[in-house]
This record gives sequence, structure tokens and C-alpha cells, in this order.
Amino acid sequence: MAGKRPLGAGRQRRLLGLLVAVAAIHLITCPYAKVEESFNLQAMHDLLYHRLDTDKYDHLEFPGVVPRTFLGPLAVAALSSPVVYVLSLLEAPKFYSQLVVRAVLGLGVIFGLWTLQKEVRRQFGATVATVFCWVTATQFHLMFYCTRTLPNVLALPVVLPALAAWLQLRWARFIRLSAFAILVFRAELSVFLGLALLLLLGTRRLTVAKALRCALPAGALCLGLTVAVDSCFWRYLVWPEGKVLWYNTVLNKSSNWGTSPLLWYFYSALPRGLGCSLFFVPLGAVDRRALALLLLSLGFVALYSLLPHKELRFVIYTFPVLNIVAARGCACLLNNYRKSWLYKAGSVLVIGHLAVNAAYSATALYVSHFNYPGGVAMHKLHQLVAPGTDVALHIDVAAAQTGVSRFLEVNGAWRYDKREDVRPGSGHMLAYTHLLMEAAPEHLALYRDTHRVLASVPGTTGVSLNLSRLPPLDVNLQTRLVLLERRRGPS
Repeated sequence: MAGKRPLGAGRQRRLLGLLVAVAAIHLITCPYAKVEESFNLQAMHDLLYHRLDTDKYDHLEFPGVVPRTFLGPLAVAALSSPVVYVLSLLEAPKFYSQLVVRAVLGLGVIFGLWTLQKEVRRQFGATVATVFCWVTATQFHLMFYCTRTLPNVLALPVVLPALAAWLQLRWARFIRLSAFAILVFRAELSVFLGLALLLLLGTRRLTVAKALRCALPAGALCLGLTVAVDSCFWRYLVWPEGKVLWYNTVLNKSSNWGTSPLLWYFYSALPRGLGCSLFFVPLGAVDRRALALLLLSLGFVALYSLLPHKELRFVIYTFPVLNIVAARGCACLLNNYRKSWLYKAGSVLVIGHLAVNAAYSATALYVSHFNYPGGVAMHKLHQLVAPGTDVALHIDVAAAQTGVSRFLEVNGAWRYDKREDVRPGSGHMLAYTHLLMEAAPEHLALYRDTHRVLASVPGTTGVSLNLSRLPPLDVNLQTRLVLLERRRGPS
């Protein structure tokens, strides 16, 4: 037995390395951020670079629709600060600090996945745990999102250990972690983790009285922590996630950002999130332990479907749980492949589905690379304009929503402005030396005589099938943003 331990440990390290490597590929391929990630990313920047000078914080000028908690950005910034400090000593551009904070978040999510994997290994066996890692690594959305500073992703390093504690029947740890995730990060987790608690209560290993004795102090502590910290940063008494809950559910104003059909999560989000692994979920559900995980996930998705506004990231917590069920189904075929040709064929399908998942992920990542013209434009600006030039740049909404962040403001002598109250073509706008704006012909016409085009930045408008090449598709690109430079003399 002693001789086998290094081999098993080596295999586990390689699986961990696989998850880290895939997350790193996603991060490096798509290093910029979208508007949904903006608050947390800007907050991390401000905590790292402005520190106690809160008057310079981005959220005071651009507060967003609802307040968000600073506890997540505080944790990531604290863990990132040693590396960021070394980068500052080396005078590296702030852009590398953006990669660092996103990498730290990604490592936090992978730590959560690894914690869950270890419990899966203990309860379901090594084959299920190994397949779980491969399934997770080859799927697109979880690996793509794990380094993105979304509130849902910031909750994952807490939710995943909570699920591991739930599987271990360590109910006190589960309740405390759940309280923190719900009250600080995402209130909708009360449905997901609440269902898990109901299943735990159903086993009669936990009574309602014991649950309350743990939940009430934990809830009071977490609520007090978020209110105390966030009220300091927002400069008024606030429970951020309470405001979000009121806005999204009671007022139902999240519908202003679009609505989807009732079953959208089932026919669109889950199939895209799980890929071909979805086909192995029914087989895995034959195991009663896996069936409980399946019912938990589907129950949450069904209840959350009642809200009209839907996004894939809202149900991302279910992906690792459903991957356990899918891995159990795959392991059923792999462990019995010697028994008959049907199991051998099934084992081939298991390996093949991982290849298909990986191919889809690679294609989706390639297409996603073109979705951040704002970040690309900022990079081009610093390439094309000499550092010693006097620059006052205005960034419009389209650019700010597609990759621009304060981490990309790498020249301390330049002035970067995102104000939204300046009318295109007005005298205030003509005062800027450079404009980063949407490539709208009616707006570009206003600057025909005063500015020249410094760079045009394409973005994707979709994909089309092309069987004559590999991969068999074309990414349709068109100019999304234009970088303009004010002419130095009369036109």
C-alpha cells in the first residue's frame, strides 16, 4: 500500500495542474473584462492602488444600479498585494496586476473545486473524482468564468467548500459557509443551499433546533460584517446584498435587462454549461447519492426559473454538482468496460465526449477572444501614442462595457475620463485629445474635420459555418470601436 501512495498523489497533482492550466489558458486568451465584472474589478484596483484614499474610488463616481459588497474585492486584493507590490517595484504596467487579481480569484475557485473533488473521491471513488476533474476542465463556461470578477464567481470559493461540508454531513460548517455566501455575495443562494439544508434535515441527522442554534449567530455575524464594512466604503448604512435582493425580486427590476422564457435554463443554459456531459447525467442518477445531487440542482434551477431575467452565470453553482452526477455515470461505464462490448462502446463514448467538450471549449474561447474591443483599443492607444504625449482620453459607454478598466490606465501622466454626461460633438468633447468611441457613423461624422482615425478595433458579430476549414466556422468581425486623435492644426 505504501508503494502506491506516491503514484496516486502524483496523479492527483496532475489533475490539479490540469485545472490550473486550463483556467490560465482562458485567462491569458481573454485577459479583459466585461461590464458585469466592472464593480469588483475596479474595487480591487482601488484597494490596491488608492488604499485609504477612498475619494478616488471608482464606485463613488459610477455607483451602478445597486451597491455591491467590498468583502470579496478586499479578500482578493489582500491575497494579490504581495505580487502586485513586486510588479510595482519592477515598474510593470498595471495591466499585469489585472491578470494577478483574476488569477488569484481563479485559484480560489479551483481550491473550492479541489476541496469538492476530494470529498467526491472519498465517497464515490477515484474514478469518479478523476472523471469529475476531466469533465470540469473540458467544459467551457465554468473554466471561462472562474477568473472573472462576477459576484457569482466570488461566491464560488465559499459555496464549493460548503457543498463539500454538506456531503461530509458537517452541518455546522455547511451552515456557517452558507450564511456567509448568502448574506454577503448572492442572496439567491438561499434557494440552492436552503434546499441542501432541507435534504440534510430530511436525513434526521440534524434537527431544526440545532440548525437554528448555528444559523442565527452565523447569520448575525455575517450580516454585521457586511453592513459594517460596506457602509464604510459606500458612506451610508447599507446591506448590499439586501438591496440587490429587493431590486431583483421584490421590485423585479432585473427584467429591465431582458427576459427569457420560463424553461430557458433547462433548454439553453444547462446544455451549454455541461456540454456533452449532460448525456451521462441520467446514468449517474441511478446511484441514490448522485440522485440527491441531481434533485438539489434541478430544484434550484426550477425555482430560479420563476424570475424572468435569466443569465447562465446565475445557475453556475449547479455545474460542479451536476458534473459529479455525470462523472458517476461515466465511471459506471469505465469501471465495467471488460464485461461486454456495450460497456466498451460506452467507455469510448466517455472518452469521445471529453474530446468534443474540449473542441467546443477551444472554439468558444477563440470566438470570445474578439468580444473585448474596449480592452484591445486601450492597448493600441498605449502602443500608438508616445508616453510623453499630453493625452486626455474620453472613453464612451460602448468601450467601457467591453474591456476597459482602471488597470488599463497605465500612464499616470495621462487623463482618462469615462463621464457619460458629455454630448457627442459638443465643445466639452472637443477638449479631449483622444476619443475612444463606438463606431457609429452618425457620431463619427461629427469629428470628420477635427479628428483623425488612429485605430479601428473589430469585434465579433457572430459565427458562420465553413466546412472548408478547421475549425469549420468563420468568426464574423466588423469595426466596433474607433480611436480618434484630435488634429493638431486647422483641417
